[in-house]
Parts: sequence; structure tokens; C-alpha cells
Amino acid sequence: MIKFFRNIRKNLLNEGKTSKYFKYAIGEIILVVIGILIALQINNWNEAKNNEARFEKILKELRKDIETDILNSEPLLKDNLKIDSLSNLVLDHTFTKDDYLEKGPRNLFWVGLQFSPFDYQKTAFKKFESFQGVVPAKYDSIIKDINHYYIDLGKFYDDIYGSFREKIKDNHDYLVNNTNWYYKMRNGETTDEMIDFYLNNPMYKNWVSQHQMDNTAGKYGTVKMLQSTGFGLLQKLTETIGDSYEFKDEDILKKYGKPIANADEYVGEYKNLQTNNTTRIHQIGGHLFEGYNTRALKEIKRDTFLYIDYPDWQNIFTRDADGRVNGIKLNHLKDSTQNRSAIKIK
Repeated sequence: MIKFFRNIRKNLLNEGKTSKYFKYAIGEIILVVIGILIALQINNWNEAKNNEARFEKILKELRKDIETDILNSEPLLKDNLKIDSLSNLVLDHTFTKDDYLEKGPRNLFWVGLQFSPFDYQKTAFKKFESFQGVVPAKYDSIIKDINHYYIDLGKFYDDIYGSFREKIKDNHDYLVNNTNWYYKMRNGETTDEMIDFYLNNPMYKNWVSQHQMDNTAGKYGTVKMLQSTGFGLLQKLTETIGDSYEFKDEDILKKYGKPIANADEYVGEYKNLQTNNTTRIHQIGGHLFEGYNTRALKEIKRDTFLYIDYPDWQNIFTRDADGRVNGIKLNHLKDSTQNRSAIKIK
């Protein structure tokens, strides 16, 4: 091909057709430039395609890590429901000396003195953070959600868990330095002095009360937030990736409920008529969430939902004469004085 073009140039010069030669030369240069541009475009396209494939691989690894977080957190949350129940009995002065003397409830001596570690997966997120390529624009929305899960909630959990664990250590240190029975408790023995401390010492009651509030795996804890947010992020990652992934754990699927066919009806911003605060209901994969994925809602029947992590609260969506959702009645199932209502403003 190069020889062909060279012969054309040579013939034009030999024939004295200088003007045609220059026109031809310019045309040849333009063709070369076009060829280079096309080659660059193809190279850029291939690079973008490879770049997207590498980023999507990381997203799939993130999804697998989040799935592991959800599965690992569930038994932890269930165990701490039992601990919370025992804490309530301690604070209500329900237990007696006989309860502490029984061999069965040995765990009574550890109420308020234990913690449940939860190590959420970070391997894929480190790859996500160190990704050197240009992130395709179609993934812009998911990046904020990923950072929220790992940086905002993750760091929040790490800070609270570190503080909580330190308080538990301080309580143990107090018993080590101020009692003569701590080592016996550690060995499963029981003494009258020990039982008297658990039954009558207000300091112990304070420990249990503080433990309830600070327990990262308890009913007010951040592990709940991580699981609920993670479940929403799992749905959004699958929507973004667009593959056939399915979350298959039956216990978790039962907990969060089936996707809602008409979920978009409930999406919007709502204003609380008592506090004037606003909150947003949004949906991911047919599942409803309030706030930033931290409070998941489970459908009980049409327009009626329970907060998964706070089952004492019931959300009943109201409709106008034309059947459009126009508000929420937020009912507390045990204390009607806490009932609230909100109107849809957007």
C-alpha cells in the first residue's frame, strides 16, 4: 500500500503536475491523521471497556462482601435480643437470689459485661478505593452509597464499638480491683457477695442501663444500621450491575419481605405534622426505606408497614379521594401517646 502511494507521488512529479502533487500530499496527510484518530478512538474505546470490566468486577466483589456482612450480622442481632431481654429483667428487679444460684442461667452474671464483635468485610472496598481507572459515569450514583456504607456508617460503627468495648473493660477492671470474687465468677462459681452485688448494687444497674444504650449489636446499635443499609445497597448494586444475581438466604428474605410491586407509589418526601421535620421514603429493588437506607420497612398488608428493626412502630400510608398516597400515620403499637402523622409534600 505504501509503495502504491509512493508511485502516485512519483508519477505526478515526473509529469510536472506540481499543484496536483501538493493537493494529493495534503489529502494523504489528512488520511493519515484520520487513520491515527480512528486508531486512538478504537484504543480509547477498548481501554474504556476494559476499565469498566475491572470496575464492575470490584462492584461484584463488594456485593459479595456486603452479603457476607448481612449473613454474619443476623445471628449477632438475634443473640443480642436475648441479652436485651435479660437486661430489662435486671433493670426491673425481676431476678432473685435463686435465679443467680441456678446453674442454668450462668449468663446472668455476664449481663452488662460482654460485647459482641462484628468485623464487616473491607477487602473489596480497599480495591474500590485504590481503583486507578476512570469510573464510568453510569456508576456515579452508586459511589455515594458505597462510601456512605463504608466510610460514614463503617467509621461510625468503629468509633462506637471501640468506646463501648473500652467501657466494658473498665467495668471488668473495677471488679478485678474492688471485689474478692471476680476470679470465682470467671470460673463459674457463685458467692453470696457476688449475688448481692448483682441484686442490690446500683452501680451494676447503671452498667446494664448503659450497656443497653451503647451495645453496638443491641436494639439501638449500629450493626442494625449496617445490615439494613447493606441490604439496600445490595439491591442497588444488582440494579447497577444488571446481572442475574439473587440473594438466597431465606431468613433474611423473610425478615425484609418480598419486593413490593407498587413501591413507587410510596416514594416521596413527608413532613411530620407534630415536629415539622421531614423524611424521605424511597425504594430500591421494590423494598422501601426511610432515610439513607438505615430504616427498612416491611409490608404487612396494603399500605401498612412495620419498621424491621423497630417492630413497635407501624407505618400506615393514607390516600386521597383519587387513590394517591398523600400521607402517613405513624403508630406506636404499645404507646398511643407517641403516635404521629405526616403529609406528603413531594
